[in-house]
Amino acid sequence: MKSSKTTYYISLGIFALAIVGAVVNSIINFDTVALTFKTLGYPVYLIHVLGAAQILGLILIISNKDQWYVEWVYAGFFMNFTLGCIAHLVADHGNGASAVVCLMLLWVTYIQSKKIRETKKEATAIAEQEYARA
Repeated sequence: MKSSKTTYYISLGIFALAIVGAVVNSIINFDTVALTFKTLGYPVYLIHVLGAAQILGLILIISNKDQWYVEWVYAGFFMNFTLGCIAHLVADHGNGASAVVCLMLLWVTYIQSKKIRETKKEATAIAEQEYARA
C-alpha cells in the first residue's frame, strides 16, 4: 500500500505541475497558443474554457471528495489528451508528445488511486467484521 501511495502522489504531483504549467503557458504566451489552436483547427475561445476546465479538474482530482466526479474528471482529461494528440498528428503539427506524457501520468495516477481505494475498502470491511465479532 505504501508503494502505491508513493507512486500515486509522485505521478499526481508531476501531472499537476504539467497541467498548471500548460495553463500558465496559455496565459503568458496567449498569442502563440492561439496560433497553435488555429493551426489545429480549434477556435481561440476554447483556450479559456480548456484552461478553466483543467484547473477545476485538477482541484477535483486532488480533493478526491466524490468518486463519481473524479471518474468523470479522469474521462475528461483522457479525452482532452487523446484528442489533442490526434489533432497534432492530423494537422502535421508535431507529434503531441506532451499529450502522450500527460496521458501516461494520468493513467498511472488513475490505476494507483483505484488500488488505494480497494485497499481502504478491504481494511474497512475487515474492521467491520472484527467489530461485529466483538
